[in-house]
Amino acid sequence: MLARKISEVPVKISHLKAFSLVEILISLALGSMLLLSFTYYYSNYYIVWKKQKEQFFLQKEAHQLAHYLQQHIQHLGYQGNNKEESNFELFEKDNQRFVLNDQCLIFFYDLNGDGCLGKRATKKSLCRNGKLNNTKDLAKEVFGFKLEEKEIHFYADNRFENCLGEKCKALLDSCENKWTKFTSKEEYLVDKLQFNWKKQNELMQIELTLSSIKDHKLSYSLIANVYLLSGASQ
Repeated sequence: MLARKISEVPVKISHLKAFSLVEILISLALGSMLLLSFTYYYSNYYIVWKKQKEQFFLQKEAHQLAHYLQQHIQHLGYQGNNKEESNFELFEKDNQRFVLNDQCLIFFYDLNGDGCLGKRATKKSLCRNGKLNNTKDLAKEVFGFKLEEKEIHFYADNRFENCLGEKCKALLDSCENKWTKFTSKEEYLVDKLQFNWKKQNELMQIELTLSSIKDHKLSYSLIANVYLLSGASQ
């Protein structure tokens, strides 16, 4: 039997170039440098992002506080139309419905528009009986703000609700009394809260500065003006 002749095809074998130890070390070094560069960039980006976030928080809180203060200060001294047997004069000091000094700003106005300071017991009740105050929830229509130990405190005291005669006028002398916390040092610090007249009894200026408890280098300040809709003197 004749054997079939098998044609032989030459096989080309390619020889891969092996990496040397030096090349491997160079590759590792370059990879490490890229990783370190990325880590450094990300760390810086995160720090900047955290600062911007905290700065925005301070800005937001400052403007919310200023808006709240403006909202009430603009009505300083206002009284509704039903002024029969008004009790406002019981609490006025030197014919004024506010006190502004280095310690605080305290004032009152007729929030519910019933003509009384405080709420009438009934719709037909008088604001006072002679020199005796005859309203309830008095503190809801008295507003006071002061800065103590980097926190804003506000007036929330009903002790004058049943006051008589001259004792009622002590309401506007309450700056030194203990008030209720309005802001907390656990969130931010209030470095400045100041009220000034830009135009006496017509235009008041609020200066406010907040600083971060996380980064004491971060702070936010603003100045806001408030026009009194009724005028401080009635």
